[in-house]
Amino acid sequence: MSAFLGMRGNGDWATDQRPKNWRETILYLYPNGSMPLTAIMSKMKSEKTDDPQFYWWTKLLPSQAATVTGVYTDAALSSAYVSGGVAGSVLYIKMVAADIIHFREGHTVLLRDASDFTTDVVAKVTTVASNGVNSYIAVKLLEADDNSSYSHDLSDCDRVMVIGNMNAEGAAMPSAIAYDPDKLYNYTQIFRTPLSITRTARKTKLRTGDQYKEAKREALELHGIEMEKAFLFGIPYEGTGSNGKPERTTEGLLTCLRTNNSGNVADFQLDATYHGKNWLDDGGGDDFINKYLEQVFRYGRQEKLCVCGTGALLGLNKLAQAGSHFTMTSTTKAYGINVTEWVTPFGVIYLKTHPLFNIESTLRNSMLIFEPENCTYRYIDDTTFYGESGKSASEGTNGGRIDGTQEEFLTEAGLEYHHPYTGAFLNGVGLNHTA
Repeated sequence: MSAFLGMRGNGDWATDQRPKNWRETILYLYPNGSMPLTAIMSKMKSEKTDDPQFYWWTKLLPSQAATVTGVYTDAALSSAYVSGGVAGSVLYIKMVAADIIHFREGHTVLLRDASDFTTDVVAKVTTVASNGVNSYIAVKLLEADDNSSYSHDLSDCDRVMVIGNMNAEGAAMPSAIAYDPDKLYNYTQIFRTPLSITRTARKTKLRTGDQYKEAKREALELHGIEMEKAFLFGIPYEGTGSNGKPERTTEGLLTCLRTNNSGNVADFQLDATYHGKNWLDDGGGDDFINKYLEQVFRYGRQEKLCVCGTGALLGLNKLAQAGSHFTMTSTTKAYGINVTEWVTPFGVIYLKTHPLFNIESTLRNSMLIFEPENCTYRYIDDTTFYGESGKSASEGTNGGRIDGTQEEFLTEAGLEYHHPYTGAFLNGVGLNHTA
C-alpha cells in the first residue's frame, strides 16, 4: 500500500512485527480509536529536542504583487494620472511599504484593474522608493494604455504584480530581493498517567480478567487521549508549579491556526455573510464550504486530512445528497485507519471522524483540516512506561514501601506545526445560521 499523507512504512504491519514505541502501540491497538492524531503522528516525523522550548522557521511563497493606492504622473505623488499613457510614459504606482519589498529595478510588472482584466498593461520598474504609506515604484509603460474593451484605463489600476524581469545586454547584476522567514516556537509538556493496584487485588482472580493488565491498558489509553487533547487545544504556556519548579503546556493545532491563520478559522452560525441562511439554502452551507476549501487548497498538497465530528460529516453528506459537486466514499487507508474520501473541485480531503469530537457537543459540528506531514513530534522523552520489576524490594522502599504496585506512563513532548496556512478550522458545519 502506498504511503498515506506522509506516514512512513508500507501502510500495513508485517507478520510478527511489533510496534517500536508506545505511541505506535496506540496506533496498533486503536487505529480508529479516541486518539487518531496521536496514533497517526506515531508514524510521522519525530525529532528529539534538548530544550523544553523549541523553535522553527517557516516561509510563505511571496505574492510578488501589491495593492495599488494611487497612480500618478510625478514622483511627488501630487498629480493623479487621468488617461492617455503611451509606450515610454513613466507612471508612479503608489503602495504601502509592506508591499514595496516585492519590487526591484528591472522587474516587468502587470498593471491591472481587478474589475476589468482587459485593462492589463505591461511596464518595466525603473525606480523603487520606500516611504511608508507613500511608497511607490516608477514604471515605464511598454505599451499604450488603450487595451480595455470596457472604457477603463490605468486610472482604475488597483493591482500590480511581477511577471518577470528584463535586462539589457552586458548590464551589471541587478539588486537582490530576500524574504525573511517567520519564527515560531512551542513548548514540550510533561504528561504523566499513573496506575495503582494493591498487592491483594493484583493476586485476586476475577471473571473479568487480569486487573493489572486492564489498568495498564486503560492508563495507556487515557495517556494518549490527554496528549491528543493537548495537541489539539493547548496553548503555549510556561509558569511555576506548586513545587517551585517550571511547568509548561504545549500549543495545540487549533491554537496555532487561530494565531497564525485566522482567516481560515470560521463558524457558519456566526458568519455575518450567511445571515439568515439555513445550511441547505442557496448561498448557505455549500458556499461556506467552497469558500474555505478554495482558501485552504491555495497552499500545500492536494491531499489533506480532516478530523471532524459526526454532525459535520452529516452536514457534508446532506450537501452531497442535495446535489453539491463533490463525492464521498468510505475507504480504509494505511494501518487500518478508516476514512471517508471527499473529492472536491480543489483537492481530496480524507475525513476521519474523531471520537472526542463526537462525544463533545461543542465540537460535533467542527472540522479541523491539516496536513499531517507538516507536523513534527518533538520530544525530550517519548512515551515511556515506568514499571516495577516485580521483586519484593521494588514495591516501595524502606519506610515508604506501599502494599501494592504504583507505575506510570510518562511523555515529555510537543508538536511543531509547519505552514499553518495549509490548514483550517470550521465550526457550525451542518447547522443553520443563528440569526
